[in-house]
Amino acid sequence: MIYYEANCMYCKKPFKLLEGTRKYQQYKQNRNGKFACDGCERRIEADARKYLFDRD
Repeated sequence: MIYYEANCMYCKKPFKLLEGTRKYQQYKQNRNGKFACDGCERRIEADARKYLFDRD
C-alpha cells in the first residue's frame, strides 16, 4: 500500500496517510500543510461537540 508519513501538529507523532484518503490527496497538493492524526482529530471533534451542547 502506498502512503506518505506526516507529523501530527498536535501530538507531534508521525502517522501514515494512506492512498485513497482525503488527507492523502490534500498532502499531495500541499506538502507544507498542517495535518492531525485520527486520534487528535476525534478528540478535537468531541471537545467541540461537548462545548457546543454545554453552552448556556
